[in-house]
Amino acid sequence: MLQAYPNDVNFVYKQFPLPATMHPNAMPAAKAVGAAGKQGKFWEMHDIVFKNNREIGFDKLKEYAGQIGLDVARWEKDFNAPEVQQQIEKDMADGRAADVQGTPTFFVNGKRVSNRSLDGFKQMIDEVLKTKG
Repeated sequence: MLQAYPNDVNFVYKQFPLPATMHPNAMPAAKAVGAAGKQGKFWEMHDIVFKNNREIGFDKLKEYAGQIGLDVARWEKDFNAPEVQQQIEKDMADGRAADVQGTPTFFVNGKRVSNRSLDGFKQMIDEVLKTKG
């Protein structure tokens, strides 16, 4: 969508990890990604975590931080920083306020996407653009 609408679409990503009772490593994985973002490597950590989603204990997350070229000591400090946890909690609160039940959930201009095909997204975006002129 960003390629199809380079001047009209912004992509906003919010973290919404599963509860620890369902997935004990979801919050640590979210914190790992958030901490990597402090060094400008949010998406690199996001991608390696999702690629290796069965191996995301803390030691593995720390290993991934090194693999993507992070200052691992700084990453570990950021991983444990209250502001990283608080940002994730804010993202989760935003998700709950928007009635997000699971991931991924997509919205176009505040409206939940039901048809998540390329054509479905384009139809919603085109409708918004037409309405806004």
